[in-house]
Parts: sequence; structure tokens; C-alpha cells
Amino acid sequence: MPAAAQEEDTQAWLNVSAGGALEDATSLTLDGSLRWREDRIGGEQQTVRLTIMREIAEGVRIGGGGGIFETQGGATELRPHQELTLTSGRVSARTRLEERFFDGADRMELRFRQLVRYTQPIGKRSELSIDGEYLGLLQTRERAPAGPRDEWRARSIVSTDVSESLTLGLGYLLIYTPRSEEPDRITHIPQGHVTLHF
Repeated sequence: MPAAAQEEDTQAWLNVSAGGALEDATSLTLDGSLRWREDRIGGEQQTVRLTIMREIAEGVRIGGGGGIFETQGGATELRPHQELTLTSGRVSARTRLEERFFDGADRMELRFRQLVRYTQPIGKRSELSIDGEYLGLLQTRERAPAGPRDEWRARSIVSTDVSESLTLGLGYLLIYTPRSEEPDRITHIPQGHVTLHF
């Protein structure tokens, strides 16, 4: 039973974001989250991130930003990122590169993320989005790395426009982490989403 208990964990995330257009082709998003996690996997975490994107052609946006991730006990991560998003109809794909700076780490960690999303309207004010994402470490924070280098995520979100400036959503995120010398880890994360538009 103790070994089996280590294979799965459950978290809860509350995600809040606010965003809007700076001009015709440029947008800004500020997002933050509260993440309730078990102590054995790092403890609770709070995040804040700023992203600026610019449309350079129809369905093509590039941009970047940075975030601060603060974990219970005072551990801090600084995370700049760059990304490219392609959109065609209801399908979008986001490619992101993250530079991760951790307190006390040997060096910067470099992570690649590829996400594909499908969005389906379900009424005049609501929609369902389903996405899958691969995360892979190109460079680890330790010079003699141990532990998993890859992660897979699957998520579904139902969201509703409460007003022109407010969208609320509920979602579920599944994280699968393959591990070579231990049982693979599965993480279940119910999510709440609050989005402000300006």
C-alpha cells in the first residue's frame, strides 16, 4: 500500500487571468494561480506570470514574458518564456520554451513545451476545450540529473461567459510522469478558472 500510494496524487488549482488588447495586433495577459499540493511533492505553490503576444500574420502569434513561482517553504523559481501560437479554426498549437531559474540550482533548467488544443462551442455563451501537452527537459538544473525528464498532460475545461468582461470555467487536468526506476506518477488536478477581459 505505501508503494501504491506514491504512484498517484491529487492537487487543486485556482487559475485567475486578466487580459486585453494593447493595440490592434498586440495583447497582454497577466495570470496567477494558487496550487494546493501535498507536502511530499513540494507543498503549496503560488504563481504570477505576464505574457505579451503579437499577431504577425493571420493565425500566427509570437511573444513571451516571465513568471515567478513561489513554493511553500520559500523556494522561488523565476521563469522567462518565449512562445509561438498557430491557430486554424477551432484548433490551435502553442510551442513554448522556458528558462527556469531555481534557488540553489547548479544552472538554469531549459524546458520545451508543445500544446495542441481543440475548442468546441456548446451554446451561445459556453465552450468546451480539450488539449494535450508534452513537456521535456532540454537541460536539467543539476549537472548530474536524477528523476524524470518528460511529462505528458491532458486537460478539459468547460467555460461560460458570465458577462462581456468575465468568464468562469471548471476543468480537470491529468499529468502523467514516466519514471525509470520508480512507478510512473499520475496526478489528478481539478481546476477553477476566472478570466477577466479588458
